[in-house]
Amino acid sequence: MNFHISYRPTGGIARVLFYGPVGFADRMEATALLVEKYRHRKPLRILLDLRYARTKITLEEHRQFIHYLAEHPVLQRAFIAVVHPRNRWTSPLPTHGSSLCRLSSREFVVEAEAEAWLAQIKGAPQPLAL
Repeated sequence: MNFHISYRPTGGIARVLFYGPVGFADRMEATALLVEKYRHRKPLRILLDLRYARTKITLEEHRQFIHYLAEHPVLQRAFIAVVHPRNRWTSPLPTHGSSLCRLSSREFVVEAEAEAWLAQIKGAPQPLAL
């Protein structure tokens, strides 16, 4: 279990911090816990922090995870900001325009910018920018 989940009530943002080696099982476990705890938040705003993680996942596992996110009834309506380290760009989410992607997500290298994007989202769903 190389992750920590927290919630910031002031901004209404659920934060998932991954650290160390992170594999497919870690991603699935974190996702299940996140949904279990915060599924009632509408809209669900997630800050996914990958700055301290070392991804250990195969291409097929990556595809399975993307499919899971895109088809999950809670996560497909979520807004997800992914924070990458400046020197690595390891996207855990579908790229813009993916046919599987029904969720709104953006990728950042600065946490404050990710939080600002999530904070500006009100109750109405926004379409994915292509």
